[in-house]
This record gives sequence, structure tokens and C-alpha cells, in this order.
Amino acid sequence: MPKFIDLTARLKEGMIQNHYNHPRAPLLWPSQRHDITQYDFVERWAPQDQPPLFDGLPAEAGQWGKGHGWASEQFILGGHCGTHMDAGAHFDHRDTAQYVQDIPIEKCYGEAIILDLRDRCRENYPITITDLEEAEKKTGDKVKKGDIVIIHTGWAARWAYGPNPGRWKYHEEYPGLAYDSPIWFIEREVKLVGVDTPNLDCDEVLSAHINFLLRPWINKEPIQIVENLVNLEKIPQTRFIFIGFPLPIEGSTGSPIRAVALIPDRRSDEKR
Repeated sequence: MPKFIDLTARLKEGMIQNHYNHPRAPLLWPSQRHDITQYDFVERWAPQDQPPLFDGLPAEAGQWGKGHGWASEQFILGGHCGTHMDAGAHFDHRDTAQYVQDIPIEKCYGEAIILDLRDRCRENYPITITDLEEAEKKTGDKVKKGDIVIIHTGWAARWAYGPNPGRWKYHEEYPGLAYDSPIWFIEREVKLVGVDTPNLDCDEVLSAHINFLLRPWINKEPIQIVENLVNLEKIPQTRFIFIGFPLPIEGSTGSPIRAVALIPDRRSDEKR
């Protein structure tokens, strides 16, 4: 059985991983409540007063008029809130820009390699090409064409959900790619780059965002960007399968995703 590691920040009002440039935080409104909708069932199941119950469900599970209706809710959620994926239109203003519904599913799934840069990532640290090459060397592996590359800075674990979380530290002093670093990923023809900070770029230089998301300007597919990953420290190996599908929201420039690291079961692989 493979192991699944959730890399997704929990969506809730007031969450640290909601950047102030991308309002709003998740807002949840209950629209239907158990104690209101129960009365629909009173009519539906009369005269027996309850549906048939199976598999050991107790009688009170189906006795309407006792708060046993259904509940549902509405929510407001920003496209770039929490763990999310950027579409090309986040920076591409043209009518032909890639929106979330256009992101190929195959770009959201695949073999990933994690580069551990925790030993050098401090406040406002620009991750250089030299840093990337040294982190790659430490893995004993190489970033390959079509890979998903996950950059582990340790920033989320330190300032988003660690023992002393801090919104200011997380959003204002994070490390990220240096001005000239995007070419390293472009030359290796990766399909997605993810990071455990609110912005892939250091100090809002936006070099990676422009070079990755505006590639259709030269008739090439965007390199997708995922931000606000969590739990990267729980990934036990250099290579794994990354899964992170956006919602197909028509006309949105970004979407929250459920990001997951899948660690294959080696015993199952050996049996094959």
C-alpha cells in the first residue's frame, strides 16, 4: 500500500497562508441546517417516519424531527489562497492566456524531486543557481525533463504552522528564487515548480512568474507554479509522485489544490 502525505494547508478563516495581495480568506456560511431541513423528511418518509436502516445503524439515525436533516454551506475562497496553483493568466493579460480550466491534468501529476535548501534559507534569501546545483548534488540524482521540482525551504514549517507561527515573517521575509535562477528550471524542461513559501520569487522580483507563466508568448507551454505547500519535512525520500489538481474554475487565474505526495510501496514494486 503506498503512503500518502498531505502537502495542503488547511483552509480556514484567518489562515496564515492567505496572502494579503490575494483576498479573501476562506469565509464559510451555513446555508442549510440539520434542524431546518429535517422537516422535509417528515413528509418524505411518512407514515413509517424513517427510512430503512442498514448495517447496524440505530433507529435514532433515521428519526426525523430530531435534527436529522441535511446541512450544506456556501463559501468565498480566493483563487490564490492557501496551497494553490497559478495559471498563465495570473501574469498573461492576453485573450489567449491559460486559465485554470486550461491547465493540462498531466502537468499536475507526475514524478517529483525535492531539493532541500533548509540549511541556507533564511530571511529574504535569494536562492541562486549555485544553491540549486548543490541541493541537486546532495540528492544523488538529477532533475530530469518533465520532472516536478519541489523546493524545500523550511519556511512554512517555521512560520506558518510551527510552534511560533508569524504572519509577518511568513509573508514579508520569505526566501525564494533569485532574479537569474528561473533559467535553471527552463533548461531542464520541468513542468511544475512548487515551494513551501507564499511566493516562488524572492523579494517580489517575479522573475520566475514571468519566465514560467508567459512562455506562451514564445509558443511554449507554461511551467506551472504551486505555492504554500506544507509538510515537506514529512517526505522521506528524494523522489516521489506529486499530485495536485486545480478546480476547473472558468476564467480563474489560480486555484486551491489538494497537494499530495505519494510514496510508492517498494514491496509491491519488488513483487512485480
